Amino acid sequence: MSVAVAAAISFSSGTTAVGAGSFVATTPPIDDAIPPIDDAIPDEQGGSGGEVDDLLPTIDPATQTTLPAGCVVPRAATATFLGELISTDDLLATYRVVQVRGGSLGAYAGSGLISVRYADRETLFLEPGKIYLVGAGASELFTTLESKVRAEKQLFGGDAVVGIDESDVPCPKFEDPVITLLPNGDFIDSGVLSLFASQPTQLLQVFLLPLFFVLVFLIGLVIIKRLIQAARHSSRK
Repeated sequence: MSVAVAAAISFSSGTTAVGAGSFVATTPPIDDAIPPIDDAIPDEQGGSGGEVDDLLPTIDPATQTTLPAGCVVPRAATATFLGELISTDDLLATYRVVQVRGGSLGAYAGSGLISVRYADRETLFLEPGKIYLVGAGASELFTTLESKVRAEKQLFGGDAVVGIDESDVPCPKFEDPVITLLPNGDFIDSGVLSLFASQPTQLLQVFLLPLFFVLVFLIGLVIIKRLIQAARHSSRK
């Protein structure tokens, strides 16, 4: 058999000719040597691809209490401290820190003083020179801590109203830690009448100034009317 015929036979049978009289077996066919490639898109989220259950119970980090599914975790206080009120304006109250009861003031305090923000002009219910138990939380909009004097109350019965809460699971009630109290833990008197004793001058300004401007406006109208009538009377003469 000629060398050319041997080469042709070896090519057709999957062998390669090394020399004129020797043959070496080649590797198996490509389809049998390389496993099939899985072109499926991998799961980038990890896990088994199942959906996350949003109805799992949550844990209150402050009290380590397990809350039923659907209940809201109460807001935690950044710091709780006894502070002597130094000064106030419409929104801010400046305290001298007497004792830190919980949490940490961190960079909020400087030279023993700290400013706490109050909404709705609740600083009117605070008296400079008195000591208060302040539970303050970090503000989401400002760089200061914030607190409040009046506790938030649910309107119209809260969950007792049909449609307010569709869940049948009762949620536990927690005391609001972000609030300013008296040193013994009692609420601060935040009624309107309480301002007569603490800040009578400011309260009188709130009621008397609008009344004063209304009287001035009415007197001005009367004077203008009299001047117009006098002008018409003199023109007729």
